[in-house]
Amino acid sequence: MTLLLAFAALVAPDAMPALEAVKTCNRAEIRRLINAEPHRRAEFATAAYERQRAIADARAALVALPPADPAAPPNPAFAALDTQQRALDDARALERAWRELFDEVRADFLSNCNANRTDH
Repeated sequence: MTLLLAFAALVAPDAMPALEAVKTCNRAEIRRLINAEPHRRAEFATAAYERQRAIADARAALVALPPADPAAPPNPAFAALDTQQRALDDARALERAWRELFDEVRADFLSNCNANRTDH
């Protein structure tokens, strides 16, 4: 169960609610998004840390195994860990992109919605 929650936290947020809130100058929605963002970021950081630690622990366990026969093919577990690492790196890149977008959306709202505020 915890693993599923960790993976869910690594999914990038949908940008449309934030973009729509700025488009309509919806103060209540922007406030909700801004208030929720620190918790969402903490959840992402926790999930990313847990996933990175699991990958590192698994890699260390594989490295600690007795040396394989030099003629044997490479352990496929290393390839699987590399795939997991690339997926985590992609999630981190999306998180950085989301944070940049969110900061820009918030700045756009503050700059352009002062006179048009609504409390939808």
